[in-house]
Amino acid sequence: MSYQSCRGRRVTTFIAAGAVGALTLAACGSDSSETPEAATAESLQIALSAQPQASLVPLVYGVDNFGGAFDLDVSVADNVTIFDSHATAAQTVLGGRAQVMGSSISSILAAREQGEDFKIFCPYVSMDDFVLTGANGVNTVGQLFDPSTRVAIDSPGGAGAIILNALLTGTGESRSIQDIPNQQIIESSSLRTAAWAAGDVDATVIHEDQYESAEANVNEPVRIATLYENVDTFIKEAQAADGEWLEQNRELAAKYCATTLRAMKTLKSDFALFQTAVNEYVEEPPAEEELRVLFDLIEQYPFWTDDGGLSEDSMAFMIEVATESGVLTEPMNAADVVDRETLNRAVELANQPEAQ
Repeated sequence: MSYQSCRGRRVTTFIAAGAVGALTLAACGSDSSETPEAATAESLQIALSAQPQASLVPLVYGVDNFGGAFDLDVSVADNVTIFDSHATAAQTVLGGRAQVMGSSISSILAAREQGEDFKIFCPYVSMDDFVLTGANGVNTVGQLFDPSTRVAIDSPGGAGAIILNALLTGTGESRSIQDIPNQQIIESSSLRTAAWAAGDVDATVIHEDQYESAEANVNEPVRIATLYENVDTFIKEAQAADGEWLEQNRELAAKYCATTLRAMKTLKSDFALFQTAVNEYVEEPPAEEELRVLFDLIEQYPFWTDDGGLSEDSMAFMIEVATESGVLTEPMNAADVVDRETLNRAVELANQPEAQ
């Protein structure tokens, strides 16, 4: 991989209980506490909270392949740093060593609740391929609340817990994960898949390809619900920046975002190109068969949207889910979270005819 990777050391500033733990101060870069103005593309720095997965490749692909289309001299090698946590990426932006953060919606919302003026201005990936699985005769959402049903759940505030809460809401269930009596806390989706395949749990939330790889070993496997079919307002990850920085650098931010939007449109139309991009930017790329399953979902459901997504209804839904999941202590105004002026300008730029 040509891009930078930086690991952080912990400090004692907490974002929110159960959300992302603690903010971490990056162990590389300057110690400046003021956010610099990125007046040129060369000085723009993007902090990603984790290694890109297949559904996240438009961001890095766009930086490397479409910067020139918007007069930006940028590259993944020079302008993108990969961290190992949402908290570290957030602290890097707060410390002025980056201007843009690609991270989970939950960590962005949690930082806002703590008084940081992070504003979402660009998509990263909206939908995801998570499924709520059942086994051993458990095939309805209502059965999750039976004391005899063993449900593998991510830790409070974790991505899996937030997704399960979203699935409950999306299927019309008024109860939340806090009401599930027989919880088995398993933080990793791969470990949840192993437990489901071994018959140790009756229901869990895992990825579509994990379901397909394990179902042959499961007694009465079933997809109870899927994120992509049942929750059309979900937003998994987004790109955010300090509100003041966005006001001062709106055209630069819009041009940068346009590289992601252009990449989404391009990769969604060509599986071979998508596979090439995944093989280049993902550390452990999925097998072709698994990647094809994901690509088919991306074509059919709003993983990547031409209009940028991030609707106010979607944001309100994610705020509701984050509050129910313990990421937020109280709801916030969805209209305040997204910088629509920058997003709309990015969509306008991305949809301009490509120069021949």
